[in-house]
Amino acid sequence: MNRTLRVGVDVGGSKIAALVAAGLAAGVDRQALGRAEVATDVTTPEHTVEGIAEAVQLALGQAQAAWCDVAAVGLGIPGRVRPETGWVESAVNLRWRRLPVGPLLSERFGVPCFLENDSRAAALGAYQAPGEQRYQNWAYLSVGTGIASGLMLGGELYRGPNGMAGEIGHIVVTPDGPLCACGLRGCLETMAAGPAIVKHAQALLEAAPAGRQPPWTVQAGGLTTRRIYEAAAEGDELALAVTRQAGRCLAQAVHSLVMTCDVERVVFGGGVSRAGAPFLHPIMEALEQMRSASQLAAEVLPADIVGLVPAEAEAPLWGALAVAERGYSKAPVPGG
Repeated sequence: MNRTLRVGVDVGGSKIAALVAAGLAAGVDRQALGRAEVATDVTTPEHTVEGIAEAVQLALGQAQAAWCDVAAVGLGIPGRVRPETGWVESAVNLRWRRLPVGPLLSERFGVPCFLENDSRAAALGAYQAPGEQRYQNWAYLSVGTGIASGLMLGGELYRGPNGMAGEIGHIVVTPDGPLCACGLRGCLETMAAGPAIVKHAQALLEAAPAGRQPPWTVQAGGLTTRRIYEAAAEGDELALAVTRQAGRCLAQAVHSLVMTCDVERVVFGGGVSRAGAPFLHPIMEALEQMRSASQLAAEVLPADIVGLVPAEAEAPLWGALAVAERGYSKAPVPGG
C-alpha cells in the first residue's frame, strides 16, 4: 500500500480547517491537494470530534483521495496537549478536559493521528514556509484572540518539561493592568491581544467628548482590530494611541523572548497580525526606542529582529501537516 498523503487539521474555537498534501510540508513546491473548513461545534466533545472528521473527509474528497492514500494526520489543538500520548489535558475554547483525541481519531480513521499545541504547530508551519530564513533559535509569536509563541531552539521545536514553553501571553507587562482570566493582572493578553485592543479603543471612545468620535468607529460591523490599525495608518489619534500601547507591550514580549531564549528572530502571525505593516510599525517603533535607550538592547535587537508571516502561508495548517509528517517518521504505519 502506497500511502503518500498527509492531512493537517487546525482546530479552532470557531472553525476547523483541514489540508491534504503529499510528502513534506517544507519546501518551495508544497501544494495543497485538498482543503476544507467547517464550523466548530463545541456543544459536546463528541460533536467537535465529528466536526474534525467531517473537515478531513471533505478535504480528502476535494483531493480525490481515500484513506488508503493517507499515512498520518496531524492536529493543532488550542490547549495543553501531550504529543507523546495524543491526549488533550485542557482546551478551554473547545470545552475539552482530559480527552484522548489522538487515540480516538486513530481508531476512527485507521491511521496514526498526532497532536501538537496550535501555536507550536503554527511555528513549525511558519518555520518551514518558503522564503523564511532558517535560524537555529527562532520564535513564532501569534497575536489573535489570545497570545502565545512557539519556540525553535537548536533547530528543534521546544515544549518544555510541562508543555508550557512559549505561553508568553501570561507574562505580566503592566502589574496594575486589567484582570486576566489566569487570575493575574496586566498579562500580555490583556494588553495586546485582539479583544484587548478593541476594548482599549472602546474605552477611549467612551471617554471622548460627545460628537468627537471619528467616522471609522461608527461604520457598519463595529470596531475590529483591522479597522483600528487602518485608522492608525491614516494618522487617527485615537487609533494611534491604541496601537502604540499594543506595540509597546508586544515589543516587550520580543525583548523577553530574546533575553530569555536568545532567539535570533521573532515572526508574528495570528489574526491581528493580518493588518500587515500597520500592525508591525508600532512594534518596530517601540523596539527602536529600546535600542536608543540601551546599548545592550541595540546589540540584541537588530532592526531585522522581527517580521510577519504572510497570511497566505497558512502556517497553522501547514504546521499541522508537519506534525503528521514528523510523527509518522517516528512511528510508521505497520505494513504501510
